[in-house]
Amino acid sequence: MTPDATHTEVAAQDGGDGSIKIIGRAVAVLRALAGEREGLSLSQLAERTGLPRSTIHRLVSALEVEGVLVAASATGRVRIGPELVRWAEAGRPEIRSLLRPAMEHLAQTLKETVDLAVLESGRLRITDSIEGRHTLRAVSVVGSSLPLHCTANGKAVLSKLSDAEVARLLPARLARLTPATTTRRAALLDELREVRRTGVAFDLEESTPGVCAVAIAAQDAYGTLAALSVPVPAIRFHGREQDIVASLNAARQQVSTVPPVDTLPESGAHDAHDAPPAS
Repeated sequence: MTPDATHTEVAAQDGGDGSIKIIGRAVAVLRALAGEREGLSLSQLAERTGLPRSTIHRLVSALEVEGVLVAASATGRVRIGPELVRWAEAGRPEIRSLLRPAMEHLAQTLKETVDLAVLESGRLRITDSIEGRHTLRAVSVVGSSLPLHCTANGKAVLSKLSDAEVARLLPARLARLTPATTTRRAALLDELREVRRTGVAFDLEESTPGVCAVAIAAQDAYGTLAALSVPVPAIRFHGREQDIVASLNAARQQVSTVPPVDTLPESGAHDAHDAPPAS
């Protein structure tokens, strides 16, 4: 059966306004399959959508022809196909483009370097950077990876995950990069609870001697988790912490259309501390 014949058959059996009805019913089928990695049977789809099994059969056949659905088992289960995934990816804006205006405003306001780091496959990678205007400034390399446990970017990202998720991402041993690096997991989890409370993460010469940083987390509608950070030479950082935090909080409002992370912290994750913990 050709694609045109399939669509004609479905439309013909759904009445004069079949095209509109078919779109709604097809969307209902796709919604029912969202998140179902093992797929669903036609009977399960009929039950979840409230549509007759015969209608489900015709819709699934048409969607399979287009590659939007594919077989998930030899017993007739179907799941979301690669064609739909490609369409979604094609319309997905990069988080870099979403956050670039906020980065530029931060750089102009603070005259310091501003970085964007994105969590990808368990690694934090710098995807964009605007260098500061001072002769003495922090310089970040786009494309480089950052440790999660001792950078402001990393701690901002980790704070948006549960303690269990944090444990899965962290290495078995937390490397000491400077004398100020936190290497005890319990101490790091305590600090992450403070970051969850305030929304701001600090790096007080914990990853690089002579460089401090402040960061906030952000996430786009597709679940990409990232952090905006302002690294500053330590000689110019102390005494400016509140100005940097205020500017980052203003940036948070600027990107407030970027939805927050759905993952909730573990119980007790909102315990308060009076000041940003030093390592």
